[in-house]
Amino acid sequence: MKQQFKRLRARTVSSMVAMAFAANAWAVDPFTVRDIRLEGLQRVEPGTVFGSLPFRVGDQYNDEKGSAAIRALFGLGLFKDVRLEVSGDVLVVIVEERPTVAEVDFVGAREFDKDALKKALREIGLTEGR
Repeated sequence: MKQQFKRLRARTVSSMVAMAFAANAWAVDPFTVRDIRLEGLQRVEPGTVFGSLPFRVGDQYNDEKGSAAIRALFGLGLFKDVRLEVSGDVLVVIVEERPTVAEVDFVGAREFDKDALKKALREIGLTEGR
């Protein structure tokens, strides 16, 4: 019993040490942003992305601001994926846009009002042009 407890404790300690090193591997040392590049934009205007970022060129960047930027960009509802990469003192914002809905049309919906259906879709974020 004591032997099993010692092995369990040793595994737990080694796992915690490994997690601590892994967390530090993802952390970025704060730096001054010299440039911000955007990748993956197709229909969204660059100004929309730049306006949502909580930092500008010349600002100090840290992990907290990076997390806030990702939350803000996802909050726009325009992107399926958002990543930030650091290349020296250049920040690269990589996005994958959500597909755009060109038109919503209902065929054969006799029991439901088309305007009510469109309103219901709008309420969950599915609208034309988005």
